[in-house]
Amino acid sequence: MSHLLVVYATTEGHTRKIAARVAECVRAAGHSVTLVDAGAAERLELGPFDGAILAASLHVGQHQREIRDFIHKQRCRLEAVPTAFISVSLSGGSLLAEDRRNAQGALEAMFEELDWQATAAHLAGGAVQDGRMGFFKRWIIHRILRRKGVEMDPSGYMEFTDWPALDRFVGRFLHDNLHQAREGA
Repeated sequence: MSHLLVVYATTEGHTRKIAARVAECVRAAGHSVTLVDAGAAERLELGPFDGAILAASLHVGQHQREIRDFIHKQRCRLEAVPTAFISVSLSGGSLLAEDRRNAQGALEAMFEELDWQATAAHLAGGAVQDGRMGFFKRWIIHRILRRKGVEMDPSGYMEFTDWPALDRFVGRFLHDNLHQAREGA
């Protein structure tokens, strides 16, 4: 059994939901997991871990400062173990190739900025939660969605995460990087 660290940074809370799902997948695969908000991670003693899965949302072309700071401070430890990075955004879950290319470009730009590369990466669709946004941001997001042919649900809440794809990504990461390493030991 391996111990994984799952670290997330979130703005409206959806990336926290994704990180919790990742932690469930890790536990279901027979591993132990520590789930922690990137902002709190620097105040905690993280202890040893055999792998890490990081998740952060993308806003205006940037992932949260907290996840970038975490990677910067923990870079040596992260480079010593298999790592996965989940980038959460509306573009990451889009059916339009241009949107997905933009999300991938933002992820690669962050890796280049930090001079760090995850072992595996996944683009996940985010969510729109009207109740967690101010008027101006809500207006902009709704306008972008309408331009892409998406009408907002009257409830003010829409999820664009492909949960089965996320589960498959986590399963592949665990199999390719932890199960095989354990079998080779």
